[in-house]
Amino acid sequence: MKVRISKEEDLDILAELNCQLIKDEGHSNPMSVKELKARMACWLVSEYSAALFELNDEVIGYTLWRKDTDFIYIRQFFIAQSFRGKGNGKKAFELAKKRYWDQEKLRLDVLINNLKGLSFWRSVGFHDYCLTLEQEG
Repeated sequence: MKVRISKEEDLDILAELNCQLIKDEGHSNPMSVKELKARMACWLVSEYSAALFELNDEVIGYTLWRKDTDFIYIRQFFIAQSFRGKGNGKKAFELAKKRYWDQEKLRLDVLINNLKGLSFWRSVGFHDYCLTLEQEG
């Protein structure tokens, strides 16, 4: 497996993968792939960095993060469904951690109903930190 920083020409694949992530985790975000691409482009020219995970020259996932004062905030991390359950998520996480986040405190959010996501993050060493509550208006 390889990891590389994304480039402007990767925006289409990043947006498509982000759309898959939104569906998989059960997020309420209604944005289209076109809107996700525009949002990703804005993020990448400001405070965020993104990297793509490749296996046999095929993109299988990505991660998006920013450096905060005291930690790295991992906003998105995704492995395509057909590549899950084979250790690819753990390999991708360890590769990104070693290459981009070495010795940094890491923080991320997981939707409370995303049980597979919660299980994955706990399996790579994360622990519960806080719970954000929401009330519909």
